[in-house]
Amino acid sequence: MKSYGITNIGKVRLKNDDSFYCSDGKKGLYIVADGMGGYKGGELASRIAVATAVEELREVDEITEELSQELVRKIQARLKVEIDKNPNLKDMGTTLICALSRGRKFSCLHIGDSRAYQILNDQIKQLTEDHTLVNILYKSGVIAKEELSKHPKRSMLMKAISLQGDSKADVFEFNLEKDQYLLLCSDGLTDQLTNREILQVFKSESEPDKIGKELVRLALESGGRDNIAVVVVKA
Repeated sequence: MKSYGITNIGKVRLKNDDSFYCSDGKKGLYIVADGMGGYKGGELASRIAVATAVEELREVDEITEELSQELVRKIQARLKVEIDKNPNLKDMGTTLICALSRGRKFSCLHIGDSRAYQILNDQIKQLTEDHTLVNILYKSGVIAKEELSKHPKRSMLMKAISLQGDSKADVFEFNLEKDQYLLLCSDGLTDQLTNREILQVFKSESEPDKIGKELVRLALESGGRDNIAVVVVKA
């Protein structure tokens, strides 16, 4: 595996609530977290999530349901320590997506609206499901697909790692074959670029660093209204 990670504050936000981690080798570990920007402590929450995930996952062979639950509990415990010091942080939380590779096999955990995509044979496949209100409304037939990006509640999370609400992560597996790509990203990328625009970058570039930098450049060019975090992995 060969990977590259990058984050950018964007053009509007005053601080960067996104964090990432990537490490290649026989066992690769790739992480993106997006702190909840509407609350105090988003930056701290995402950093705690990434640091805790690295500690807990770098010595294991796969991410299981049990392991994901234990990881979320440990992140929550560390968030509570910070909240006890400063009650103004009581609403802080973060999304989290982690991908652990062993050979071609990946195991992943996901909570929130940061995404994982698999790029193969000139196709882009979203591997995660957004834990957002608008996605629930869309799946229930209440709103049309075209309304997803324009709905006033489009950023409202129904799941995140915090001390409140639902913090149960999705766990899944997939294989990444030679010359296929994995993209992990925060919504600062996907709110600015369509899947087609993202795929076009993978068609134009082949190296993870060039792909990552170009994705960020295009997101900024399209407005850069949020922080952006991108991790690109090439098998």
